[in-house]
Amino acid sequence: MDSKSKYRSSLAFTDLLFNIVLGFAFMFIIAFLLINPVEKDATVESKAEFMIIMEWDDQSAYDVDLWMEDPVGNIVGFPNMNAGLLHLDKDDLGKSNDSVTLRDGTVKQVYLNREVMTIRGIVPGEYIVNNHLYSTKGTQQKGPIDVTTRIIKLNPFGEIHNGQITLRKRGAEETVIRFTIDPTGYVKSKNTLKKRFAGKRPGSGHISSTGATSEFMTTPGSTARPADDDEVHETDSPTAEGQGNSRPRDQYDPIPGGF
Repeated sequence: MDSKSKYRSSLAFTDLLFNIVLGFAFMFIIAFLLINPVEKDATVESKAEFMIIMEWDDQSAYDVDLWMEDPVGNIVGFPNMNAGLLHLDKDDLGKSNDSVTLRDGTVKQVYLNREVMTIRGIVPGEYIVNNHLYSTKGTQQKGPIDVTTRIIKLNPFGEIHNGQITLRKRGAEETVIRFTIDPTGYVKSKNTLKKRFAGKRPGSGHISSTGATSEFMTTPGSTARPADDDEVHETDSPTAEGQGNSRPRDQYDPIPGGF
């Protein structure tokens, strides 16, 4: 009789333990069902049709600029980072802006020399991509720098160009590629015919990010980048067009007999 009582008591404990485990499993299932599932049909809205990525040695102090001209004459570079459907995301100054100050005051170095420009729509015609060595930043080595530029079509994805050019001295400017697109965004031709326009302003009536504009140079009161350590400015007086000029005059004026 005693042995049967012990057996019955053990069976009751097993049933209780099983019910507790079952209860936890049920609560876990309910909690899982209450979690909002990720929508499989969600899509990311396209914000660009083409992306131009320019990179150079991450450890270099050189300041290399990406410039671009669109079919209607808009010119985009560091002084004018938005015009028409062209957008430059950042003016990378080489190592001088590779420092990030954290919340606790410590400084972290993020060595990355890259500028990215996007074309946020389709305007048929020819686009010109240039690289320009703006400054060597007072470094000991004044030699050439290799610059890699990629052009990617995003919709649908495809690589239009991937090449490297060498900028041999401060002020050097090279045309990386000229490509022509049709109204559907198809790239129908490419060439490397040289054209210099770094710092140049387009003529009147070209489309800008805020409407028609006839000016491209930095105007008084705008947020132009600070001068580099090794730059020598000829004058702080207004130029012939009535505007101040924070860069050397010869960097902005069209090159006589140029491309």
